[in-house]
Amino acid sequence: MSQVQQVKEATDIIQIVGERLKLQRSGSSYKAPCPFHSEKTPSFFVSDQLQRYRCFGCSETGDALDFLQKYDAMSFGEALKYLADKAGIQLEEFQKTPEDDLRERLLAILNLAKEYYHYLLVTHNVGKEAREYLKDRKITKDSINLFNLGYSMSDWDGLVKYLHKKKKYPLEEIEQAGLVIRAKGGRYYDRFRGRVMFPLKDHRGRVVGFSGRLLDNNAKEAKYINTPETMLYHKSKMLFGYKELLNEIRKKEEVIVVEGEFDVVSSAQSHVNNIVAIKGSALTKEQVKLLARVSKKIILCLDADEAGAKATKRAIEVAGDTDIELRVIDLSGLDGGQKDVDELARHEPKLWREIEKQNISVYEFLLRLSLRHHDPEKPEGKREIMKDLGAIFGGIVHAVERDYYVQKLAETLRVKKEVIMQDINRIKDGVVVKKPKKKKKEEEKEEKELAPALTRQQSFERYCVFLIFETNKFQDKLEEFKEINFQTPGLTELVTYFLKSKTKGKVDLKKITYGLAEDLKELVFDIVYAPEFVNLKDQIDSEKEWKNTFSSLKKESARSSIKILQEQIQELDKKSPKTEKEEAKLADLLRKVAQFQRSLRVVRAVAKA
Repeated sequence: MSQVQQVKEATDIIQIVGERLKLQRSGSSYKAPCPFHSEKTPSFFVSDQLQRYRCFGCSETGDALDFLQKYDAMSFGEALKYLADKAGIQLEEFQKTPEDDLRERLLAILNLAKEYYHYLLVTHNVGKEAREYLKDRKITKDSINLFNLGYSMSDWDGLVKYLHKKKKYPLEEIEQAGLVIRAKGGRYYDRFRGRVMFPLKDHRGRVVGFSGRLLDNNAKEAKYINTPETMLYHKSKMLFGYKELLNEIRKKEEVIVVEGEFDVVSSAQSHVNNIVAIKGSALTKEQVKLLARVSKKIILCLDADEAGAKATKRAIEVAGDTDIELRVIDLSGLDGGQKDVDELARHEPKLWREIEKQNISVYEFLLRLSLRHHDPEKPEGKREIMKDLGAIFGGIVHAVERDYYVQKLAETLRVKKEVIMQDINRIKDGVVVKKPKKKKKEEEKEEKELAPALTRQQSFERYCVFLIFETNKFQDKLEEFKEINFQTPGLTELVTYFLKSKTKGKVDLKKITYGLAEDLKELVFDIVYAPEFVNLKDQIDSEKEWKNTFSSLKKESARSSIKILQEQIQELDKKSPKTEKEEAKLADLLRKVAQFQRSLRVVRAVAKA
C-alpha cells in the first residue's frame, strides 16, 4: 500500500470538511451549501461510506486530498502532509530535517506572539488606548477577533520577557522569527512597540509575520513597520485577509486587491468582504498564482498616483500566464482622489459598495489615466499616450478584446486604426504574445460542461443502479442486470466488480467500494446520492420500481442494440460481392437482431400481463 493510500484510509473526510463547513445529516450522507459556488439550497454532499464529496450544482468532486487543495488552496504535497500529520503518519518523502524543526518552532513562537498581542488588546489594561483608537476608527469587536488584531505595549522588552523568560524560547530563534532586534551590545528588544498589530498569515492560516501601526499619527517613527524577510515571511507571497475571507472570495469568484490592512478590515465590515491587501503597491506573480486558484477576476484598487499606475501595468505582466481577468476600481474622481478604501468603508459604506461594483477593465483604466496626463489633441500628447499604451494594448491576448481597445485608442487619438497598429508592431518588435495554456482542471471542467445530456437508456441504467442499492437483494438484481448492453461509461466495469463481491442483503458502501478505482467511486456517488433519486426514497416501493424500471431499461437496451446491429448490417449490405467471412458475419448480425426482437416482444408481453 502506498503512503498516499495509507493517509487516505486513515482520514475521515467528514471531520476534514466538518472543520470548515457546517454539515447537516442527510440520510446516509451529509450536506451543506457548496463552498465553491453561490447557492441557496444545499447541493454539496459528503459521504462517510465513500469518503468523497460532490456538489450536484457545480460538479466539484473528490476526496479529502482534493477538498483541501480546492478549499484551503494547498498544493498536493501540502495537503498530503497535513492529513498525514493529523493521522500521525510519518511520510518517507517528508522526513523532518533540522530546518523543518526550526520552521515549526518559529511558527509556534509567532503563534504565541499573536495570542500575546491579542490578549493585550482585548483584555489587559495596557491595551486601553489601542482599544479606544480602534473604536474611533469604527473597528468592531467581531473584526478584532476575526483578524486576530492585537497590541504591542510601549515597553522595550515586553514580548522578550514573555517569549524568552516565560515560554523559554531562545532569543536567537525569536530574532529569526522577526519579532526582536539585537542591539550592538548584545541586548534584545521588541521590534514592535506601541502599535496596533496585524498578524500576517500564509494561505494555510499560519502566522508568519506582523504589521504594526502606530497609534500616534504625529510620532516621528514610521507609521507602519513590518516583519523583515525571514525563513517564513516573504513579502511577495503575503495577502492580508486571504485566509479569513477566502470563502467569500471563492463564492464571488472575484477578489479586490488593496494596499492597507485597515482597508481590508473596514471593507469587510461594510460587507465588501472579497478583499485582500498586498504589502506595498506591486502585485506579484506568487500572489496572482494564489488568487487564481480561487478567483476568476482580480479587481485592483490601488493609489491613483504614479506608483499605482506602475503597479497596475505590472499586474498585467504578472497575470500574463493565467486566464484571470484584471479590472480596476478608480477612486480618483472622489474628492480629488483623496479618499481611500478605509475612509469610504467607514464613513460611506453604501457608496463604497456601489463603487466597487462599478469596476472597469484594466485597459479602460490605463487609457483614462494616460488621458489625465497627456492631451490627445496635441502631437506630443498622442506620442506619449502611444508610449503608455501601445505595447499594453498590442499584447492583449484575446483578439476581439485587443481589436476593441486598439479601435478605441484610434478614435481617442483621432487617427486611423492602421496607424495605431503600425506603431504597436514597431513597439512589440516582433515579440509574440502567447496565449496562456488552460489548466488541466479547467479543460476537464469545460469537457463536463460540453458533455451531452443523458440518453433515455442511461437515465434508466442509473435509476436501476440506485434501486439495486436500495433493495435487500443486491446480488440477485445484479445478476439480472448483466444482460444489459450499458451506455453509461464505466457501468459494465462497475457491475462486473460488484458481481465478484457476492454481497447479500443490505449493502455496506464502504466495504463494497473498497479498492474500487476513484472514477468508479465517483460514479457510485453520483448515482447513490443523486438528489432526484434520494428525494424519492420515502415515496417509492423499491421492488415495484425495480420491476417497472428494469422492464423499461430492457426495452431501451434492446432497441439501441437493434439499431446498432442494423447499422452494421447496412454497411455490410453495401458490399457486393461479399466474402465468405462477411456473409457469415451478416448472418450472425441478423440472428442477433432476431434475438433482440424476440426479447423485446417478451418484455412487452410481460408488461401487459
